[in-house]
Amino acid sequence: MPAERGRWAWVRPGVALHEVISPDGDPDRLLTRFDCQIVKLQPKVIVGRISTPVGTLYVKRYNVFAWRIAVASLWRLSPAAGAWVGAARLAAHGFAAPDVIAAIEYRRFGVLRRSFFLTREVPDATPADVRWQEILAEPDGRRRRLARRALTRALGDLFRRLHAASVYHNDLKDVNILVTGPPEQPRCVLLDLERIRLPLHLGRGRRVKNLVQLARTLGRRASAADRLRFLVAYLGQADHVARRRWARAVARRTARKERGRRPDPPAAHVPAVSCTVICQNEERLLAHCLESVTWCDEIVVVDGGSTDGTLGIARRFASRILVNPWPGYRAQKQAALDASRGEWVLNVHADERVTPDLATEIRAALAEVPPEVVGFAIPRLVCYLGRWWYRGGWYPRPIVRLVRRTATRWGGVDPHERAEVKGRVVRLRWPLLHYTYRDITDHLRSLNKLTSVAAGQPKLPQRIGASRLVAEPAWRFVRSYLVHRGFVDGVPGLFVAMTGAFYVFLRWAKVWERRRDEEQAGEVPPLDRSQAGF
Repeated sequence: MPAERGRWAWVRPGVALHEVISPDGDPDRLLTRFDCQIVKLQPKVIVGRISTPVGTLYVKRYNVFAWRIAVASLWRLSPAAGAWVGAARLAAHGFAAPDVIAAIEYRRFGVLRRSFFLTREVPDATPADVRWQEILAEPDGRRRRLARRALTRALGDLFRRLHAASVYHNDLKDVNILVTGPPEQPRCVLLDLERIRLPLHLGRGRRVKNLVQLARTLGRRASAADRLRFLVAYLGQADHVARRRWARAVARRTARKERGRRPDPPAAHVPAVSCTVICQNEERLLAHCLESVTWCDEIVVVDGGSTDGTLGIARRFASRILVNPWPGYRAQKQAALDASRGEWVLNVHADERVTPDLATEIRAALAEVPPEVVGFAIPRLVCYLGRWWYRGGWYPRPIVRLVRRTATRWGGVDPHERAEVKGRVVRLRWPLLHYTYRDITDHLRSLNKLTSVAAGQPKLPQRIGASRLVAEPAWRFVRSYLVHRGFVDGVPGLFVAMTGAFYVFLRWAKVWERRRDEEQAGEVPPLDRSQAGF
């Protein structure tokens, strides 16, 4: 497909790219849609799963995360273009890969800025390591033995055919091999197609490297019989002397790989985790939120009196649902905390989602949490205006959201309530995803609502002068647009900085209006306008 405004795209025949993505053909529109399930969100790559007119797609965004990557892109294919070529190479040699929809890259003056690879979902597929764990957990001994034999033979045959065709994939482990089909007849599908190479000579070292990667995927619970069965399928008619030689080579390379690494700790007890969600008329976002926390031991939803389909959605996921007429943010979260039963409580808003990486980090942290730690602060990453907001002061801004139930109460002032804990707080790395506003209209509607709540709180200043109405909004703008580099995001960065400043101005303007009305009603002493700056 020809270049358009610095964009190059390779598209599957019969697919209209603008119908799949958006009228402007920007794949970031897919990854930032509220109905996109983010599977991986890391500095190097973002992966999302989303339904489109051509079926369920996986969208992989390769980030240009370092200057060396940008410079190298001047003479190298982008990762997306490399994946497109890798898929073609696999198809030419008869190997299974996901159906490719498109590869798209954006360059400026020849330097890669971002690239995307779009593939159809492989139905009923699981990563090889997950399939292996499922097989080991099979209670029926006969079915477990048959499934183990079938999978190890299928993997051995896959590696044999790859190496016989001089096809090299430098990361054949974990999620990069999908397994589909029934347990007795598994079928392997390769991922991470940008890693496919066709070297002139596939040496023994690379072959052993792939075998070591597989050994680490199957883990220590693979028996000697499992490994022998794999080698038999891999080596074909080789005699036992050759098999023993390859087995020793794999064992030596694995030992070197493990050298210097700490052994895996014994399985630790993870305390029970309750997830609390307060909501009211959140049918658009609630299902995605609750689906992201199904790993928790308990989900408690406290509804403030919804009139849409919120309660119906909550019943699909929640362990318990409480209906409590809206008393305010702080009081509602305290009610949810009181209703939870787990030792630890994770508070999530209806417009937030827990990523798989964050869920894994939480479980690992709780497995070895010291007794003096009573809370964990989690950064939030906002998705708004078709982008992830790492600038403008919106990230990381960690907030205490995972707390020890018996050491916590909700305090603060609405709408800026906070968890008050008695003890040490530790910061986590992976963020909550926050789908804060649907569009600009929704943003302004929320500003009006939240500033009204803030202006109605007790213990606010009696005098509102020019410093609050002018200086504070001006500083908020400078901090967001200049200090936190919102200007890098162009017009959206300017808009976010200006609305942040307008929030501060509008809040104090409403407080000023409230004080004026109280003064006219005789409820407060007359305002000294000379001191107030009017």
